[in-house]
Amino acid sequence: MKRWKTKSLLALGIGVGAYALIVPAFGQDAPESLLPEGFGDPVPPPPASPPPPPAATPAPSAPTGPAPSAPASRPDDRAFSLDGEGDIDEFDMSDLDLEFEDIPPEYELPPQARRSLVRVGPLMPANGGYGEDAFAGADGRYLSRLMRELDAPGPSRWMHISLRRALLSNIPTPDGVAAPDWIAERAWLLLRMGEVDGARMLVQRVDSDRHTPKLYAVAMQTGLAATDLAAFCPLVSGARRSAESPAWVMADAICAGLGGESARATAQMASVRNAGLTNGFDMRLGDRAVNAGSSAQAVPIDWTGVEQLNAWRFGVANATGVEIPDELYEGAGRQVAAWRARTPRVDLADRIAPARTAAVLGVFSNQALVSMYSALLAELDPSAIPGSTTDFLRQAYVDPGESGRVDAMEALWTEDDSADGRYAGLILTARAAARVRPAEDLVGYARELIAAMMTAGLDIQASRWASVIDADSSDDAWALLAVGAPQPGVEIDFDRLEDYADNAGSDGRHRARLLAAALAGLGRLDAGEIGEADRTFDLGLAREGIWSRQLERVARGQRVGLVALIAAIGMQANSWAGVPPRHLYHIVRAYRLAGREPEARMIAAEAITRA
Repeated sequence: MKRWKTKSLLALGIGVGAYALIVPAFGQDAPESLLPEGFGDPVPPPPASPPPPPAATPAPSAPTGPAPSAPASRPDDRAFSLDGEGDIDEFDMSDLDLEFEDIPPEYELPPQARRSLVRVGPLMPANGGYGEDAFAGADGRYLSRLMRELDAPGPSRWMHISLRRALLSNIPTPDGVAAPDWIAERAWLLLRMGEVDGARMLVQRVDSDRHTPKLYAVAMQTGLAATDLAAFCPLVSGARRSAESPAWVMADAICAGLGGESARATAQMASVRNAGLTNGFDMRLGDRAVNAGSSAQAVPIDWTGVEQLNAWRFGVANATGVEIPDELYEGAGRQVAAWRARTPRVDLADRIAPARTAAVLGVFSNQALVSMYSALLAELDPSAIPGSTTDFLRQAYVDPGESGRVDAMEALWTEDDSADGRYAGLILTARAAARVRPAEDLVGYARELIAAMMTAGLDIQASRWASVIDADSSDDAWALLAVGAPQPGVEIDFDRLEDYADNAGSDGRHRARLLAAALAGLGRLDAGEIGEADRTFDLGLAREGIWSRQLERVARGQRVGLVALIAAIGMQANSWAGVPPRHLYHIVRAYRLAGREPEARMIAAEAITRA
């Protein structure tokens, strides 16, 4: 499991110090706990009269099962609330709330040309957003702290998708933070999740003369992750007045070089070099970027002795056509693979493996991944196509016989035997699997076909396989339909759950416990069966703490953005093997109570597929 650790906004070199460029960008420590300090302790119930929740969204159609009763609180329990009280007051905000209005603007936009910051975000309820009440009632300092300290990316593709929707929803600024800083926090978390384009959409929503130091810092990281050095140019003069960091001084020189001002560019780089503000290697990358806009010979780059990849190296190298050694990518976080997968200067063939990782994370969809393979097909030598992944993918979608399509899909499921490789194969074949008609002679492939459809949310198509699942079956295909189908088309009871656990054996014990927790959270077991499952599988559903109480509270208030954020805190593990069943129960239950049962079911189905 991942260790919760306090991260400042400087973690990837976005501070103002002289070492802003050389902080390791992407490493993460070995994990110890899923929850931050304070979240794991039991607490008394919320106050008798909490702030009234916003208007509720329609309740889910599925029946809701009773929850286990909470144990009595201990006298030494601590409170932790959403209004900024409790241990949130230990968080020093003094260096995070500076306003850009203290810096003289370079120019003034007429009011009608300004972008409104009343509500910011591209997603409305009609296109997947969670609505303007997604974070209603929460103090902005509390939200900022949770976002900044959340380890990302997480182990769940569907949790990632839900959190991305929350962060990109069209929402107002909460109390306690300035609008540009709130946008910066959302964009910063998206970047750490691998969501470059989402972060960019938020950052570019703020006029350049309304940036705060924090937003300037995140804008620098966004431009580097997007390998778009020209994105610095509208911001550089204001950023340098805000904080004279070596990154922005070199960005100023780069923009001067792009504009043909070679003398000013040379002088800027000399000032950084003479002051010794950063190391020689990053200076050489800066020199190469400065010369990128001229006809001068490109500055050669030698990676010998470079041990770590940081955001500056990733962004500038890829923007100027410098190939980064594979071993540096191997030592970087998985989010960097998602950054690399959408980098246009990287050859398409070299982006396929990162794209598979991005799909597993939740950054890329089935359609995006299939499109990349389709584009690669045109670049392949005809003699290399037979037996290749692109060849199997084409057969999986267009072969005239269903057996031929399923055989091609099986080849894609098994070509990479790693856990993430198998899951990437399922994502790649999601819509091909939906085209296969349920038939008894294909029931041996039902588990993979259903799991593939669930990766893309094709739950209705997957549920059709209930008609050919044996009435006495207790295998993975049954389990996937038991938690993932909109309306259970298979029989669900405690006896069937016990049979599944027996069939799974010791190797599948964790998966069976996750299934029991998910069925309880979805309300697909009755009260007696929940209690029996809790005792039999040692789920610990009655143990409650600050995290589970907060999750329950915001779920009942229909605040889906908060549900996504707090749920993600309870899933900070390196893989599904590290997610406790009790956490999955509370997460699935919270989404269901918040009126978002589809997300609850897809998270549960993913647990069965990947555990």
